[in-house]
Amino acid sequence: MPEFSVIIPAYNEEKTIEKAIAETQQVFEELGKSFEIIIVDDGSTDGTAYIVENLVGANIFLPLRLIKQSHNQGKGAAVKTGVMAALGEWILFLDADLAAHPSEIKKALPYLHDLDIIIGSRRVAGADIAERQPIYRHWLGRLFNYFIRIYLNLPYRDTQCGFKLFNQRTRFLFEQLQSTGWVFDVELLYRARQAKLKIKEIPVTWRHGRESRVKFGHLWEVWSELRALKKSA
Repeated sequence: MPEFSVIIPAYNEEKTIEKAIAETQQVFEELGKSFEIIIVDDGSTDGTAYIVENLVGANIFLPLRLIKQSHNQGKGAAVKTGVMAALGEWILFLDADLAAHPSEIKKALPYLHDLDIIIGSRRVAGADIAERQPIYRHWLGRLFNYFIRIYLNLPYRDTQCGFKLFNQRTRFLFEQLQSTGWVFDVELLYRARQAKLKIKEIPVTWRHGRESRVKFGHLWEVWSELRALKKSA
């Protein structure tokens, strides 16, 4: 059983996926940690799956797996699929653009024995925004996170950062996960708090990658999911 399973959900990421795999491999090999990389192709219509398949076939020593969803189901669904297949004691999921780099795992290592969940944050002391997103995206994200904290009584400064680490014993959270889209992070943290799991935010260095695929037209869908989540408590 590897120490770490790294899950990278991918939807039309042919321009970034090979780099994401290579840099993740390099980080964990340099750390001397056993690992596997699981790419969950979420119904891509470009060459994402083809690139990963070639990498799997070309390097039998690279612990790389590809799981293909039959159609696009959403980031939350892709992450859940990856977690259900993960073998590692700790499960890390990253965005394919590596806005938070896999090397940030070094900051988490001192806490592994004491916690259940470690989440990267762009908004706690020590965080560094090396490359900023457009200003309207920045403030939309801040407002969204403020609303989440008030509405669901969550203390976390950054629920949406693409760097989260879960111990295998928290797998039940993913088994219960209902959100298939962008609210899945919030649902996981909300249910983790209800289960009284030990959670810590750690600062990360973050670089703006591709534009978020969340659009203003999705806000009603997000609101509906949040209301359903709160009612289910």
